[in-house]
Amino acid sequence: MLEAFDLGEMHHLLPSLQRQNLDSLSDEVLRRIFDYIQSSAEYSHPQLLLASVTHHWRELAIGIPSLWTTIRINHDRQISALGEILLRSKNLPVAIYIRLDAFRYRFFTEYLDAIDALVPHIARWRSLSIIATNPVLHNIRNRIQNQPMLALEHFELVQSDSGRIQHLGPFIFEPSVFRSLRLERTMMYAADASLLAGLTHIELVQSSLAMLDEHKLLSLEYPTHEPRPPSMLALQHLVLDASNPVHESDGLPYSPAFTSNNLASVSFAHLAAPSMDLVQALSRVYGTALSAPHLRCVSIADIAGHALVMLLSVVRSLAFPLLDRLELAGIDTAGIDDRVMCAFTKGVRELVLARLDAGPILGRLVDPTVLPVLERIELDGVEIFRPST
Repeated sequence: MLEAFDLGEMHHLLPSLQRQNLDSLSDEVLRRIFDYIQSSAEYSHPQLLLASVTHHWRELAIGIPSLWTTIRINHDRQISALGEILLRSKNLPVAIYIRLDAFRYRFFTEYLDAIDALVPHIARWRSLSIIATNPVLHNIRNRIQNQPMLALEHFELVQSDSGRIQHLGPFIFEPSVFRSLRLERTMMYAADASLLAGLTHIELVQSSLAMLDEHKLLSLEYPTHEPRPPSMLALQHLVLDASNPVHESDGLPYSPAFTSNNLASVSFAHLAAPSMDLVQALSRVYGTALSAPHLRCVSIADIAGHALVMLLSVVRSLAFPLLDRLELAGIDTAGIDDRVMCAFTKGVRELVLARLDAGPILGRLVDPTVLPVLERIELDGVEIFRPST
């Protein structure tokens, strides 16, 4: 029966299915098989494999346009199938995953041909994720810059090699649709800062805080000197991992490109500020993000030196709303004093600690008025009881 059909065991079932009369399976079961294989496949075009099993499977697969809306381009070079897949997806939005993280000159033209085949359909790109080397990113940028990506909801750019970080763009988004941006070892800019107004999720990994500086949002070389209000008005989730400020050689102080009105979660990790101007820039980022009135989750990990001192200084000046979760990992807890704990007067429901000296924190929890609504404490992956007198 369908209720007993465990898709999690699909990889065990396939060999036996091949020995059965595959056409005896109901269309409903086949659709679930198709969905599972499509979502879990590691190779480029599992739809083509499914459509080649039997005539009935082929007819059913071709008749499901949504089955053809995930497009993968990677090193297995099944590029000739792109036209067929795009045709079968009808006019539905498509999700594109490009994985060219090992640059191969011999096949470079083929990869670019694949991108060229996708560009005419750019108006229905729903998600675009690119993990590639510096030369590949550069060539993809040349093909899609200034092309309206009006259906794009999620954009991910990851530079897989150690080449110089590129500032890619300009890109055109629809601000009422574009919601999520993830950058790793790269940067990007929009054709106009207002196109980022609807972003709700931003994750910057080994990137730069210039991505959150209103002055530098459109250009690092030619920053905007006149005062500008923040462009990112809807931000809800912010992740900064080893994405540090740039030196203010232009004399322009950091100006946050986002408002905190809607921020619900903030994650800071591996941030550094070796000079005073960078400390001040980090201070403005900390202050803007952590003063969010609707903040629910805060994560701080592996921050040290001036960056941590400034962070704790900012925390002491704040009064956080009731937090659902506070995570602290890999930091020096010696600076966590009563004033830091007082910033959380309204409480924290779940406290997660890892890779640190928990003594200064747990010692203060003996006082029941400190974090009064605390429901759970986790230390290095183990749930512990709240200390008592």
